[in-house]
Amino acid sequence: MPQLEEISLYLKGIWLLLTGDQRGFDYLDNSAAGVIRSFAAILWSLPAMAVIWASTRYYYLSNMPEGTSAGLPFILKLMTIDLISWIVPIALIAALAKPLAFGELLADVIVTTNWISVPLLYAAAVPAALSLMVPASGDFAALLSLIVMMVSIAAVFMLLKTITGKHTLLAFTLTALYLLPPLMAGEWLRDALGLFPV
Repeated sequence: MPQLEEISLYLKGIWLLLTGDQRGFDYLDNSAAGVIRSFAAILWSLPAMAVIWASTRYYYLSNMPEGTSAGLPFILKLMTIDLISWIVPIALIAALAKPLAFGELLADVIVTTNWISVPLLYAAAVPAALSLMVPASGDFAALLSLIVMMVSIAAVFMLLKTITGKHTLLAFTLTALYLLPPLMAGEWLRDALGLFPV
């Protein structure tokens, strides 16, 4: 499990890559072990995810009849959806690495997208926390959430553009693979698991 000092170095590398500075790779571990260790980003993101789950639960209960329950099974379903949404795009990108001829970049893509997810999820947790602490802030929290989402999309694209050597089309394709399948799968799973208010 990477410790806080390591995480700070990884995030420094991510920041440099976001600015187009290839020296960012010096702070990241793209070895086979580094790829595996990068999935520890899921554990580092759990507090932010928990805030988002709590916000989702609050929204669900607020729009359901009084007496509706949303206990541990509800949270476990949200956790399952988020884990699937994390793994699915990585699996798709790995499967398409050879057909799209970016196999040599696969380790960099996995490591960087895993670690950039940590600050992006904490950013997404801010409007979620706001909606929990100040229920009347619904519209502002929704706007803030939209802004965070747009910034996140731009950040992922900029990161992948640096990794791909500024090949815009490949960066755009990878960004779409990274973002769209989780959104679609998440919506379908939430509906299938009854997590939307009726």
